[in-house]
Amino acid sequence: MRRFAPSLDNPWFVTVLFIALTIAATWPLASEMTTNIAWDLGDPVFNCWIMMWTGGQVLRFLKGDWSALGDYWNGNIFYPERLTIAYSEHLTPEMLQILPVYAVTGNMVLCYNLLFLSAIVLCGLGMYLLVRELTHEPVAAFAAGVAFALSPYRVGQFAHLQVMSSQWMPLALYGFRRYFTGGQTRALVGATAALVVQVLSCLYYLFFFVPFAAAYCIYEIVAQHRWRHGRTWRQLAIAAIVSLMVITPFLIPYLKVRSGAGMGVRDTAEVEAFSADTWALATASETLTFWGPRLQTFVRAEGNGFPGLTILALGLVGAGIVIARAAVHARRARPRAAPAWRTVVVWSCAALCAAAGLVMLATWAVVFVHGWGTTWIAGYRVTLRDPGMVVTRTAVVLAAAMLFPAMWRFLRGVPRSAGGFLLAGWLLALTLAFGPEIHAHGELVGPGPYALLYRYVPGFNGMRVPARFLMVATLFLTSLVGVGLAAVIGRWRRFGYALAALAVCGIVFESAVVPFVSNRRLWVAHYDLAPRHLATTATMGAVYNRVRDLPDNTVLAEFPYGSVPFDIQAVFYAGMHRKRLINGFSGFFPRSFTDRMSTLGFDPVDRAAAWNTLVNAGVTHVVVHEAAYFEGKGARISNWLRSAGATELAADGTDHLFALK
Repeated sequence: MRRFAPSLDNPWFVTVLFIALTIAATWPLASEMTTNIAWDLGDPVFNCWIMMWTGGQVLRFLKGDWSALGDYWNGNIFYPERLTIAYSEHLTPEMLQILPVYAVTGNMVLCYNLLFLSAIVLCGLGMYLLVRELTHEPVAAFAAGVAFALSPYRVGQFAHLQVMSSQWMPLALYGFRRYFTGGQTRALVGATAALVVQVLSCLYYLFFFVPFAAAYCIYEIVAQHRWRHGRTWRQLAIAAIVSLMVITPFLIPYLKVRSGAGMGVRDTAEVEAFSADTWALATASETLTFWGPRLQTFVRAEGNGFPGLTILALGLVGAGIVIARAAVHARRARPRAAPAWRTVVVWSCAALCAAAGLVMLATWAVVFVHGWGTTWIAGYRVTLRDPGMVVTRTAVVLAAAMLFPAMWRFLRGVPRSAGGFLLAGWLLALTLAFGPEIHAHGELVGPGPYALLYRYVPGFNGMRVPARFLMVATLFLTSLVGVGLAAVIGRWRRFGYALAALAVCGIVFESAVVPFVSNRRLWVAHYDLAPRHLATTATMGAVYNRVRDLPDNTVLAEFPYGSVPFDIQAVFYAGMHRKRLINGFSGFFPRSFTDRMSTLGFDPVDRAAAWNTLVNAGVTHVVVHEAAYFEGKGARISNWLRSAGATELAADGTDHLFALK
């Protein structure tokens, strides 16, 4: 590492390293970019449809169809519903990133894989730039970049491109840091652009990251003593107004869906189901080669929050250094010596207060690990049953601590470097990830601060997954990794370089998925597995080729109906043939779709009712995937359509296309 240290101060060289590291970590994805999609055939395939639809509308507009952007939000699924893009993320920045490649190749699988790999590379580069700016230590910055790019927690989000596209968060903080320390307007422009792109890449980050970015700006204003600089406030106000002007048009469709379609609000039970348990920190994605079989501690939806042992250890070192520096500041700022008797009294009270604080800290640690009740720790029985008493005692200890001038000097010393903000950000984001009610191994601990956001801050009641705050927590924790390594390198350079090299190796080892997952099929009850391979526009087969050539007023239905894996694939091919489809998949499901489940879902038993449902929905053509069904049910559906008067137009193996009228 010492030999490469000077080269690591070159962002271009570092970018090449991140590209090589990403290809190696995801191998053999780079060798199958055009055919196999990264991770599974669920959300990645659905995200492909989003970008195929919106990208197709943009390309039509660029070719002279001036009305194409009018249907930008009206995706061709869930017919006859409109604004169906607003049922989920719109992925506009991601679509624009790959639009040239899509225009030339027409291969969205290739485009998706490029986005997937670039998100990892840019996350590493963004964190590298941020930590290098904070610490001026490129070796520590590179290790922090590897930590953010390849954190084991991020592996659990590999199926969610929008969540993975978090590279703009460190870039935004990097730009703000450059602006406040150097006063460069272009740095503010870059930070604002990164913040806007981050929000448009994933709507969650409008609620989960923007408040932290705003708090960071306030922190820098205080730390840099710029609260009286009118120019700073004016420029920040302009940046906020411009950001709002760019973001608002993308929020309007979501507001329309929320008010008109009656969707967009999540009930508390659903939100709590997708909140992190405290044991999420000890639960890893099952796909991790090393930790996956060993850390299935408390498995639940969005419950994989293990940050990695290497990252956690070095992050805690960084947190310790922040606290130690604050303690040094408190000692240096100590006033003149007081009388001996007074010093003895103060130090005795401080020792008692510190001991009480450690007891309360240990108590809360037990609560967050085991919940309330009785548990055994190291052979001792520990009983905690009164939350009110524990909260009261904690408040008393904190109030007593604030009576000591040394505590105030300590707290003033924490923000003297950005490390204090990073530490506070990590702890707060981690707490918010636990959702409206904090649970420890499924046992209720008590209400969490997220409940206040859900009740009183507009928009938070539409966010289904509070656990995604863990991505923001990962941002701050990996930043602390850089702070910790920079401090070690500054004190013991050779040892620090060796530690950084070991950290990079440890992170890569802990995050390894061997072999890397691609085209993983989803299991669903009552049906066979959906096909493993996705076709391209050149290999769609006779059925979908015929659908593509049908008139624009075609309305398509596909059987199975309501089966997630098959509906996702139907949606994917709808992005290619661009005909209207009554099937669909998204973050929300309209009532028109769910109402049809009773007659079209599974094996339609009431044939007359199913036929009427198709006709009333305006369906003109039906595709039957016979191989999806067991016991010949698929063939019986095809025979039913024939006997009802449908005309078979094309067949491709066990897939059949019928015209109803």
